[in-house]
Amino acid sequence: MGKKSVIVLALALIFGAITAIAVNRILKQQKESSDLGELANIVVAVSPISVGQKITADQVRLEKWPKRILPEGAVDDIAEVVDRVALAEVAIGEPILKSRLAPEGSAAGLAAVIPPGMRAMTVKVDEVIGVAGFVAPGTYVDVVATATPSLGESTSRIILQNVKVLASGKQIENGRDGGPVEVKTVTLQVTPEQAEALALASTAGRLQLVMRSSVDQNEVPTDGVDTAELFGKRIGRGVVRRSRGAGRRRSKPKAEKPAPPSPSATVELIRGTQRTTVTFQ
Repeated sequence: MGKKSVIVLALALIFGAITAIAVNRILKQQKESSDLGELANIVVAVSPISVGQKITADQVRLEKWPKRILPEGAVDDIAEVVDRVALAEVAIGEPILKSRLAPEGSAAGLAAVIPPGMRAMTVKVDEVIGVAGFVAPGTYVDVVATATPSLGESTSRIILQNVKVLASGKQIENGRDGGPVEVKTVTLQVTPEQAEALALASTAGRLQLVMRSSVDQNEVPTDGVDTAELFGKRIGRGVVRRSRGAGRRRSKPKAEKPAPPSPSATVELIRGTQRTTVTFQ
């Protein structure tokens, strides 16, 4: 067999292998399609979408999903989601649902996210008070206020419970030394009455956020606690401090000597044959 024949045979084998692989892949895709059932187009995110963000065309695309597993409210037309505001965060590959879109014409930002009758209020927290940075939009927290009234004990009390976090961010303020300080902020969804309480607490003392379970919606009534009550509870549990003189043997107090009797005067009265003695103190 000549050299040319060997080359031709080798090329034929290579092209044959490529053809076999391509045919096998096509057959496999057809089999998978038949196993998945009928497919339908669905709009999914190709980049993260934040709460209150207006969706752009380059953030979404169409994908084919089996109809039997399509989520309720899925969108099948990109034009329906472009320029709409997201009411919740959307991850990469996650379907865009109608329930997570603000009404058409809504402006971008938190205004589109706030339900009717509710308000959005931003408070300043630090990394420790903000539960070490784990407070994220969509989580629920309790708000604890700590204040020291004039001529009173420091008091802590839960003033708000089961409050939704709408956003978290940072702002720059002047520190105690006059230099710039980065301060963490959290925006909470509250009622008008809760906004009043939150505003008063933020000016009267310090605010702390307490993380809640995502499935716990119960509100627990509390009376708060002050410094005296807190340490009183600790003493009641057996934490008692002895005074410096504890354990020393004390001497018995000396008995007091009776006071000497006051001086008196005695006068003898004689009346006829009778004598009478009178004593004056």
